[in-house]
Amino acid sequence: MKHISKIYFFGALFGVLGLSFASAESAADLAAQAAEALKAKDTKTAVSLYEQAVAADPENAKLLTDYAMSLTVRIGEVNFMAQGMVAGKMLKAYNTSVEIDPTHVTGWIGLSRYYLNAPPIAGGSADKAEKYAQEVMALVPFLGNVEMGLVEEKRGNKEKAADYFRASLADQPKHGEAKAGLERVTKEAED
Repeated sequence: MKHISKIYFFGALFGVLGLSFASAESAADLAAQAAEALKAKDTKTAVSLYEQAVAADPENAKLLTDYAMSLTVRIGEVNFMAQGMVAGKMLKAYNTSVEIDPTHVTGWIGLSRYYLNAPPIAGGSADKAEKYAQEVMALVPFLGNVEMGLVEEKRGNKEKAADYFRASLADQPKHGEAKAGLERVTKEAED
């Protein structure tokens, strides 16, 4: 009788493991399909596929940030009333990604940009964005400098923003976003 119990236990264990492997594989397939839909500018389908992928693999930080980024595109396509729901899903995905993996830089950048660009009614503020930009700074300094440059630019501190963009370019001279940011703030300072 003990042997039968062990057989059932191991059978159940392998069944669960097999199911989790199948879920991870289907999550990867769904994510690949979602990325293709996003390339084809079919964001509604992309978001739906990412939601299915996240349901299949909810502990995947990269998948969560990919989903959040698809929502970033989708939010511009829906009406004002739906934007609040999309923003909530986006914020939850970014937060969950960094809870799962505190070193997931893309999640921290997503949070910084969310708070930098969200209206105050949705919790947006440069102070909140700075908090997350500092997390990026601790992990990848040249990217943290870009994020801090964007925060200072939003605050209207063009000189401080330029300093952050220059610091980023000192580490990564070809970084496009740092170059564009520096050009933007120095041009605005000249005007």
